[in-house]
Amino acid sequence: MLVMQDVQLGLFIAVMPTLIQAQSGDLDSLLFGGLRVLKLLAQVLVSLAAVLLLCLVLRSFIIGPYYKKLHTESKGNKEILVLGMAAFVFFMLTVTEFLDVSMELGCFLAGALLSSQGHMVTAEVMGCIEPIRDFLAIIFFASIGLHVFPTFVLYELTILLVLTLTLVIMKFLMAVLVLSTILPPSSRHIRWIVSAGLAQVSEFSFVLGSRARRAGIISREVYLLVLSVTTLSLLLAPLLWRVTTHKWAPRIERKMPT
Repeated sequence: MLVMQDVQLGLFIAVMPTLIQAQSGDLDSLLFGGLRVLKLLAQVLVSLAAVLLLCLVLRSFIIGPYYKKLHTESKGNKEILVLGMAAFVFFMLTVTEFLDVSMELGCFLAGALLSSQGHMVTAEVMGCIEPIRDFLAIIFFASIGLHVFPTFVLYELTILLVLTLTLVIMKFLMAVLVLSTILPPSSRHIRWIVSAGLAQVSEFSFVLGSRARRAGIISREVYLLVLSVTTLSLLLAPLLWRVTTHKWAPRIERKMPT
């Protein structure tokens, strides 16, 4: 489910240029406006098809020999491996940006292509780039506090609490419903804990909201609401997780076979 959130983020950002162009155009009538939107969506689909075809070619003919070459050259010198992986990621984001898809989708596809080479490749690459990933994650989450204004939160506290509780409860109930449907009867007792882990608003909403704000799709006030609601849901998530695990984890342990 978390991986699918990453995929959906890339698709949403890929469609965002279409929304921008649809807004900037002078739509004289509903018919021409609809045709323009359909044309822009067709361009996005063609770009996505081209990116997927490129990924298929890279996975079949290029990524394997490329990694083997980096692995051979990086014996005792992991900097070459890190540099080669970073170059591949920048290549993918440049291609997707050129095709008006999104840089984020290019980075995601680069990681997917590397992971398709097997567990050993993934483990070696992660061992090299994990410090970089942790450092960037620290900057990402620390920057959240720089964008949330305490005065705005206090002034709009009532509506923020209502929106946060509504979103968390809806996501929790929807996850319980979906998991009750797809899980086998013997494993349905874990749906409460998994739903608690998915109840908060994903941190990727910061990325999507930031792109939409810079593009002028949403206003500054809406952007601040998105930031505040997401932050409050992330603060509420550990409490919900603790309550759920305290109630259901002992029952799961009793049901597990010894």
